[in-house]
Amino acid sequence: MPLITVSCKLPHGLEIRVGDKTQVLKGTNSALVIGGHGITEGVDKDLFDAWLAANKEAAAVTNGLIFAHGKTESAKAEAAEKAANKNGFEGLNPTKPVPGIEALKA
Repeated sequence: MPLITVSCKLPHGLEIRVGDKTQVLKGTNSALVIGGHGITEGVDKDLFDAWLAANKEAAAVTNGLIFAHGKTESAKAEAAEKAANKNGFEGLNPTKPVPGIEALKA
């Protein structure tokens, strides 16, 4: 079984499942984070490819938040390149809240 490295920029990671096989992908809550992506080594390529085929239109996939490479260094390099990608779970800036909300005056 070929193994790959998967990068995931979801803060909580993700459990992928195909049939009776599962794999937990590390997210930004893991110890090894590059460009905001958790790096999971040793993922079954066949499992990831099947999951990717079934989820190819998922926002996390189409926005480049989850991707894989055969070599760990390649996954780390792409993660660093995609550091500016937003996942929608970023913290709010209290001095510049979202439109329609005013900052609290001290």
